[in-house]
Amino acid sequence: MAVITGGNMKIAQWIVIILLLQGCKKAPNGEAKPAKPSQKWVVAEINGEGITVAEFNKRYQWYVDRFKYRVPKKTFLENLINLELSAREATKRGIDKEEKAQYDFRILLSQHLLEREVYSQFEKIKLTDKDLEKHFNESPEIRASHILLQVPSGTSPEKEAEIKKRAEVALRRAKAGEDFGKLVKTYSNGPSAKNNGDLDYFTRDSMVKEFSDAAFNLKKVGDVSDLVKTKYGYHIIKLTGVRKFKDADKRRLQSQAMAKKQEAIYNQFFSSLRKNATIRVNESLIEDEVEKKP
Repeated sequence: MAVITGGNMKIAQWIVIILLLQGCKKAPNGEAKPAKPSQKWVVAEINGEGITVAEFNKRYQWYVDRFKYRVPKKTFLENLINLELSAREATKRGIDKEEKAQYDFRILLSQHLLEREVYSQFEKIKLTDKDLEKHFNESPEIRASHILLQVPSGTSPEKEAEIKKRAEVALRRAKAGEDFGKLVKTYSNGPSAKNNGDLDYFTRDSMVKEFSDAAFNLKKVGDVSDLVKTKYGYHIIKLTGVRKFKDADKRRLQSQAMAKKQEAIYNQFFSSLRKNATIRVNESLIEDEVEKKP
């Protein structure tokens, strides 16, 4: 999923912590209250610089609009002062010039652009029953059971050959029509073995590709796949159900269809930006450690 929400927004999370979590704290007993500002339309003064009522209300509304949460205004003011004090101290120390701070600022700029051009479009999405049915047909749900003979990482070729041979015996028995549940108990050592191999209903993208390709290639309930090799081991899959749209979980469908439309809006936005940019990459320089060959 390409859509980025608050999870990528470190600055926004920091503001939440300051203005929301700290907002739950009360001033220590006996702490002196600050003097009132010298001008009546100024809500607070910090080292002689005022925050007017208009400025305060604007910042407060920004907070409410961003986080969909309304804190008491007096609490917000106390933490707004803390935010101003800490930000000014950071500037005094030159933190605003540091590379990481500059990077965080670029994240913040990107977030504001996304809120204006992308996230605002999400609120305009309307889903009909036809949209839900279309999504369901594009991502159908089936139910299956499987026999899994696991091949742990580091298994020797000789040991894997033994496991595969045992899986082939199980496959012949399954194809011959023997009770699949009993075969699961005899051969399977995967997590679903305790449920007679039942995996409940699932969509194509919820399983590893090799498994999904084989499972969704089964034509009718009762069909059994050939031997399927995945990173987990050897599978034998039996189709046990095909869900119809009328029986689907509409709330789940709504969530999935909404996410798909949001992803399309997000991708379209960045696609348009990339068309007007010259981008060259060398991915060989940034391989993950686990992907590097010894």
